Amino acid sequence: MAEVKVKLFGVLRVDTHIADETIEADRVSDIFTILNERVDKVYAENKKADPSLVHPDTLSFKDAIVYINGERCSSKKTKLSEGDEVWLMSPASGG
Repeated sequence: MAEVKVKLFGVLRVDTHIADETIEADRVSDIFTILNERVDKVYAENKKADPSLVHPDTLSFKDAIVYINGERCSSKKTKLSEGDEVWLMSPASGG
């Protein structure tokens, strides 16, 4: 497993309340599994204090733009290396 720095941007950051995390993962897909587990844990803790709290959507590769060390990542199977910096960005939308 590689220790990587993960930074979230846009709606992903707002919805999860996660700005950045250090994670041990083998592949990009592992990051989403780990972050979803962390979001679930924080949500469960906060729901006790605020019953009106709404659970954020589950994070998935298809709903994010992913960069590794400044380069676009096109596969959730991409292997990670020690010290990689991974950016997860929400797709832009407008209307």
